[in-house]
Amino acid sequence: MAGTPDSHDLDKLTRWHEGLTSASGKGFPICALFLASGEDIRAHDIFRIYRIAFEKSDAGFHDLVIFGQHGMSTTCAALIPGLGLTNLQTPALVLITSLETGLVFHTTGLPGGALREGQSEEDGRGVPWRAGLDAIRRGLDEVSEISLDGVDGLEKTVVQGETLAEEVGRVKNQVEAG
Repeated sequence: MAGTPDSHDLDKLTRWHEGLTSASGKGFPICALFLASGEDIRAHDIFRIYRIAFEKSDAGFHDLVIFGQHGMSTTCAALIPGLGLTNLQTPALVLITSLETGLVFHTTGLPGGALREGQSEEDGRGVPWRAGLDAIRRGLDEVSEISLDGVDGLEKTVVQGETLAEEVGRVKNQVEAG
């Protein structure tokens, strides 16, 4: 399994889980999860835009993660039902915030494939992934609660009862068990 999409993503899932369980204090207020395939170059480019923004705000590895980067994997496939996002199609962006009672997932589909030569990514304010990033930046700049509820194109799902570390740990155990 060495060097395969499965081994790469399982390793990443393990590091993500370790980062989530070892995070202390208030930490970064949101987690961005990208689910894609190796051919989803546009989704990878959007991930890089998020990475630059998150790094400028001192987010950790566990605050921004992408699966399927080297090809569709069992980990990527297991995360969708494992997090309760059964209707989610890849490529996708999942913005995750924690509540005292559980988790809130704001999801949106991302464009698949690659842009044609000379074409640029549509990333205006009306595009859900961009509007979500803008809302995150505003919340961080204003040191206020980040609210994604008003962002058109983001679908909200609330999961009661578990922390993100617990949810990810459960998926990790499932993937490891095969």
